[in-house]
Amino acid sequence: MNIDVVIVNFHSAPLIGRAIATARAFVGTAARVIVVDNSPGDGAADVVRAAAPGAVVIANPVNRGFATAVNQAIAAGKGEIVVLVNPDVQEISGTSTDVMSAFRDARVGAVATRLLNADGTIQPNCFRAPQPFDVISEEMALTQRFPSWRRPRRFRMLDCDHDEVQEVDWAAGACLFLRRAALAEVGRFDERFFVYYEETDWLVRAKQHGWRTLYLPSITAMHASASSSPGVDSRPSLLLLESQHRYARKHFGAVAAALLRISLLGIDTARLISYAAGGPADARRRTLDRIRVHVTMRAPRPP
Repeated sequence: MNIDVVIVNFHSAPLIGRAIATARAFVGTAARVIVVDNSPGDGAADVVRAAAPGAVVIANPVNRGFATAVNQAIAAGKGEIVVLVNPDVQEISGTSTDVMSAFRDARVGAVATRLLNADGTIQPNCFRAPQPFDVISEEMALTQRFPSWRRPRRFRMLDCDHDEVQEVDWAAGACLFLRRAALAEVGRFDERFFVYYEETDWLVRAKQHGWRTLYLPSITAMHASASSSPGVDSRPSLLLLESQHRYARKHFGAVAAALLRISLLGIDTARLISYAAGGPADARRRTLDRIRVHVTMRAPRPP
């Protein structure tokens, strides 16, 4: 199968060369490399052209977000398989034959790999479609607070054997193989998600159209999580919160989404009150920022 390797750059010049080399080593040097540059001028474009002289580089004058960038890359390519690779993926092990074998099933629309942290520990990346309870459970860390309670474990599939090939509702998009035919049927990534939840939304929609997402533990990608979203402030987590609300409105319905917003707003208001009694100033600031996102459903965009 013809393959397009898609990478979105955002201040990832120190990482992106190795990510390209890693992806090409896994899928073959004949694969077409398409990089969308959301931070032009940071030197990443030069690194890309040195690592893959035939690469397509799409330079956006401003950061247009991850979903929009992926759509631009998909439109510029023509490979039967599109592999999304984060710039902070520094190693992919296993064999691409396993991936291609999975795609022999005509209704497999996506293949997810096992993700590893930089220290070699497993980075859980397979999930069931989120429900309102799951959002609150993650916010309240119920799995850690009540480890014997099975319901909070459902979302992260902690009741499943992650050493086995299995069908999942969705998987993190750090290293994700997509079938172009499925993209054509399901549609583009939803650009209302600036970053985060875009792959959740697409894979859940794909399942609704009858496409399957397979998790292959025989393929592992080392993913230095958050290295491709640098920043010293709370913007990444606020962008995640914004996308969470957008997902809820789209998939849970207006009433359930509103009740969820009220619940999360109540949780953060209670936190703010507790911090007023002597909590750290940065915690109060972060909580106030979260409350603003609950109210406005918009987080600050990274420059």
